[in-house]
Amino acid sequence: MSILQKYILREWFWTALAVSILLIVVLLGAYLGDILKDIAGGKMPAGLIGKQLLLHMPEALCNILPLAGFVAVMWGLGRIYRDQEMAVMRSSGFGWTNLLKPLFALLIPLAALLLMLGLFIAPKTALMAQEQLEEAFRSAAVWGLQGGKFHVLKQGELIIYAESIEEDGSTLRNIFIKQRQEEREQVWVSGTGRYWMDSATGDRYLVLENGKVTDLAPGRLDVRELSFARNDLRLPEPEFRKRAKAKINAVASLELFYEGSAESVAELQWRLSPAITVIILGLLAVPLAHSEPREGRGIRIVLSILVYLFYANLLY
Repeated sequence: MSILQKYILREWFWTALAVSILLIVVLLGAYLGDILKDIAGGKMPAGLIGKQLLLHMPEALCNILPLAGFVAVMWGLGRIYRDQEMAVMRSSGFGWTNLLKPLFALLIPLAALLLMLGLFIAPKTALMAQEQLEEAFRSAAVWGLQGGKFHVLKQGELIIYAESIEEDGSTLRNIFIKQRQEEREQVWVSGTGRYWMDSATGDRYLVLENGKVTDLAPGRLDVRELSFARNDLRLPEPEFRKRAKAKINAVASLELFYEGSAESVAELQWRLSPAITVIILGLLAVPLAHSEPREGRGIRIVLSILVYLFYANLLY
């Protein structure tokens, strides 16, 4: 590889790295917003934010690396054209074919990385994230219940308060629960309770012991009071169970290959698409970045955005 080719490759590499870091921050910020929304709705434990973000990283890289490679080639060549460096290179015999070696030196490693991420690493981390959620929901402390704090679930229809939680993470003391069902409200009070998850169904419960429940209709003189030795209160369904059927992204690629169903083939093709996309967009970026000495950069940038949006819409 000549000095000029190494110079262009270095320009593309650092641009791709900078764009990747920026897009990772943006995309993980979007993931964080979704996670916080699930936590607020009682669908995800608050103690798993960092781990869940880390496990989403391979999926995020599959989404951003093709765009980062495309922008790197566009931006790097655009700067070379703008600074008249390409004119000097051409005068020394540097032609279009000389761009292929640094171009593929950038795109082929990116494509190989995307194949590893899409076929092996991302499905594995997706499975780990799902298993982590399932395991976390077996513990009241990890799920998000904290002693001395009110927890509002189901958009305000369920409010849970426990004065303290024992070290085992499942035994609760001095529990107060307010639940709204249609036009009636129930207030549950219990000295002790246990958090547990049914291993067969995945349902989560608070088992209240030796307590009292008051059932009333707000605004009416209709109040019922009942004492109980034990009462199982079902908690909201966790997010990982609601999305169980959509978790094909957590299935190993080899299993999808042997299964051979239309859904499995589509998922395999989707995992291969980032590696193919980075090659196609990288090759398209070379002619799109070409500009005349006095031509503005705005037209090329707008055109490249339209090309990327068109290609992305074809995929989605």
